[in-house]
Order: sequence, then C-alpha cells, then structure tokens
Amino acid sequence: MKNLLIIVDMQKAFINENTKRIDDKIQRFIEKSGIKDVVATRYINHENTACYRFEGWKECMEGTEETEVSSILKPYIKREFLKDKYSCWNDEMKKFVSDNGYDMIYFAGVNTGCCVLHSVYDCYNDVVECRVIEDLCGSTSGHELHREAIDVIKSCITDGRVISSDDAAVEISKTI
Repeated sequence: MKNLLIIVDMQKAFINENTKRIDDKIQRFIEKSGIKDVVATRYINHENTACYRFEGWKECMEGTEETEVSSILKPYIKREFLKDKYSCWNDEMKKFVSDNGYDMIYFAGVNTGCCVLHSVYDCYNDVVECRVIEDLCGSTSGHELHREAIDVIKSCITDGRVISSDDAAVEISKTI
C-alpha cells in the first residue's frame, strides 16, 4: 500500500492562537510514522474567489508571505499545490495521486470545517480511500468549531475514517 499525507493550508495566515502547535504535531507525526510522501496545499486568494467577492476577505493574496507554508514543515514537503477554492481535490491533485499509485490519502491541516472537510469529502466521493487525522487538524476559530467539523465528517464518511495520529502511524508502519 502506498500512502500520501496531504497537509492542507498550514500557511502563515492560518497559524494563530488556536492552530499554532499543529505544524509541530505534524512534524512529529511525519518523523514517527516514517511516511515519505508528503505534499502541502496553499490557498491563494484573488479578486475572483468566493472569499474575496462574498466575504470581502483580502488576506492570502498571491505573492504575500502569509501564503507560505510553515517553515517547520517545508523540509518534508515534496510538492506544493496551489488552490483558490476550499477543496484541494482538483484535477491536478487527482492526476498526481493516480500517477503515483497512492492507495491511502491522509489529511491534516486547517481549517477542519472548511478546507479539510471539503477536500476529504471530494476525495471520498471519488471513491479514494482516505482518513482525516483528527489531532493534526484544527480551526483558526477555535477548538469547538474543529470538534463540530470532526463530528460532521464522522457522520458523513464514517467515524472509522477519522483517526488519531497514533492510529495513523500504526497503519502507515504496517505498509512500509
């Protein structure tokens, strides 16, 4: 079995009081689990995104430092995927997964109720085996919203697809 860890939007703009230790946890997980294939997504905002047009949100604009992935994670990342929607499960990501023969996709990152949720739903809907690593995700709006999103994900794609980093490390170690 070939595993892929997708780190969703662990960008400087999304690291705040509620998410500030997630990149450290992801780093420890990568080292503990031995997972070799790690990619990251970066949300890039512009004048035609829903966030910009409907919310007036003008952060994470292309070329700004806030779009950069956490420096703690950079050494582990094989490739970065840019996106301007919540989901990273687009044609480019699907082709990458297919071309590289990944059997299991693990999701970590932020925001649980937004970009992680949309990405894992789209992956699941394409009948690709996937997991959300609960303790490696978070919400910039706080733990309660993270917890609510995890409950929604469990109810929609089964609670067996939401796992701890310890359980994910065990799964991965059995395939290395």
